[in-house]
Amino acid sequence: MARGPSGLRILDSVPPTATEIADQLYAHWNDAGLHILTDSVDPDIELVCDPLCPDDSTLRGIDGWKQWVARWDEGYESMHITIDGLIPMSSEHVLALVSINATPRGADRELSWAAAHVWTVRDGRIARYETHMDLALARGTLL
Repeated sequence: MARGPSGLRILDSVPPTATEIADQLYAHWNDAGLHILTDSVDPDIELVCDPLCPDDSTLRGIDGWKQWVARWDEGYESMHITIDGLIPMSSEHVLALVSINATPRGADRELSWAAAHVWTVRDGRIARYETHMDLALARGTLL
């Protein structure tokens, strides 16, 4: 078994599915933070940070990725994401239902919330990421 960018597992003859890649991405995110995933990002990535105003909130490219990572790193002292479910939506898309526990910088209490993330994976790389608080809205992005 070979390892690809950021240590992601790659089988010799069968490429990993988008669902398997998403599972590995969360494991790496939890272990070392978002910055560790930079090698797994498509250079033309799109990150939709607020689905209610996607045009204004979308970050693009590696510079957009780095800006997004900095927001998370600067905002939270600690974070753990639990995968509640990974739902394959197509060969490139996976809907991740997650629970997030995070301690904001300077705070003494942890916050907890649920979210739905829609990942688009192409050629083993993260091509698009959307975050949603509304499951129906998350599913609708792929219909």
